[in-house]
Amino acid sequence: MFRQHRVALALVACAAATAGGALLVQATSAPGAGPGTDRGLDGLTGQQIADKAVRQLNSASSLRLKLKAADLEMRLSLDENANCAGKLRIPGKGSVKLIKRGDTVWMRPSAAFWRHQLGGERGAAAAERFQGRYIKGRADDSLLGGSGLATACDLDAFRAAAGADDEGAAERWRRGPAGTVRGHTAVPVTREQDGVEVTMLVADRGKPYPLKLQRRAGAERDEIQLGRFDEPVPRGTPPARQTVDVTELREQLRRPPAKEV
Repeated sequence: MFRQHRVALALVACAAATAGGALLVQATSAPGAGPGTDRGLDGLTGQQIADKAVRQLNSASSLRLKLKAADLEMRLSLDENANCAGKLRIPGKGSVKLIKRGDTVWMRPSAAFWRHQLGGERGAAAAERFQGRYIKGRADDSLLGGSGLATACDLDAFRAAAGADDEGAAERWRRGPAGTVRGHTAVPVTREQDGVEVTMLVADRGKPYPLKLQRRAGAERDEIQLGRFDEPVPRGTPPARQTVDVTELREQLRRPPAKEV
């Protein structure tokens, strides 16, 4: 049935938002720390550092995140206007390039993604027909992610999922010894809650942005790196010759698979 063959583009977008939120919801704390000083994070408690990082995250107009989990990898630039550009990869199941500007979205699934999501002749046919092409449509189109896509691309939604107003958290953040993240000195703060251990590494000099978040839950390990704060999301969009309208995808999915002779 058509409903069963929505290519899981919506699921990919939702998975991206869910994975990010699941990691960050434990990783942030309530606002309330004072303004930064030239001494960086010297002399601050783990809780004060976490508070500063959350406030700094809330002040960013845009950022780039790099998520790595067992079932999803993602690199995505996003901003407060819900514009985004990046790539999602499901290990062993293909990838999707994603661009969203305003109310328009472009998605370019890999051949492996089509084959895995649709399987058999349907997958092979879609991979051939849409090879190297972006599927273009409205961002609210359920076939292209709908509300899940909007959430994945919206920085405000990302921050809300991050639990920036998590004032009721019982566990406080503990400060650890300084280390480095991508060449920047960073101070780790850690807390455990509901069987999940989260470490947030916060920039020690300049603005106290959270640079990396790590989550451990049993055998599961997730990581998000954050950077390029306040840098514009790339504005480039695919030319018409590289796009097909989402209506063509709908037509493709309605076609019955070819019967073997």
